[in-house]
Amino acid sequence: MAALSPELRKLCPAKGFVYVWEAPVRISHWVSVVCIMILAVTGLYIHYPFFTYDTVNSTPYVMGQVRYIHYLTGFIFTTSVLLRLWWAIVGNQYAHIRTVYNPFKKKDRKLIISYLKYYFFLEKNPPHTLTHNPMAQYAYIGIFLVFIFQIFSGFYLWSLNDPHSTLYASLTWFNSIGNVQYIRMLHYFVVYIIATFLIIHLYAAVLVDFRTHSGDVSSIFSGWKADT
Repeated sequence: MAALSPELRKLCPAKGFVYVWEAPVRISHWVSVVCIMILAVTGLYIHYPFFTYDTVNSTPYVMGQVRYIHYLTGFIFTTSVLLRLWWAIVGNQYAHIRTVYNPFKKKDRKLIISYLKYYFFLEKNPPHTLTHNPMAQYAYIGIFLVFIFQIFSGFYLWSLNDPHSTLYASLTWFNSIGNVQYIRMLHYFVVYIIATFLIIHLYAAVLVDFRTHSGDVSSIFSGWKADT
């Protein structure tokens, strides 16, 4: 923890600042953000080609180019998600999987209820947390499960190009979910779930940062959060 000088103490009510988010967490976060934006745009184009070239001399293979960008970005996104999951095992105490709130523990349950009331504007001053608060943490766990589905379904749809490949053979269990068209529509529909999450995530992060002055927004850039 970095202590505040007497001058800063007058300007900031925080006890000090704590290095919460290590570089791999921050890198994974921003790489994922960029990848999601690219995947959303290219994915929507693959689903519904909203522009094409129509020239006499040449007709660029737009769909092929877009699909290439989509697949390449998918590999980068997969790497970013794996990095974050790995850091949940080897990272510091704030990024580690052991920080998950247990609703069966009285202390955690009290904090969960407090933040649930806070997000419904039923409580003004919930207890301060250096790591994610319970509601945010559960939302992130949920969205990571969605990410994992998108990754597997995306690789499954890609593997259809070569039904004799090892990749296709390892993902044939996807057939139990439904036919190819059904999986493709699920893959497409999940984009809207992720987009909705991003809007709520941005709103919640700004709301908590504004009300608690804990530096939630700035911490994803610097790694440091205020210990209030």
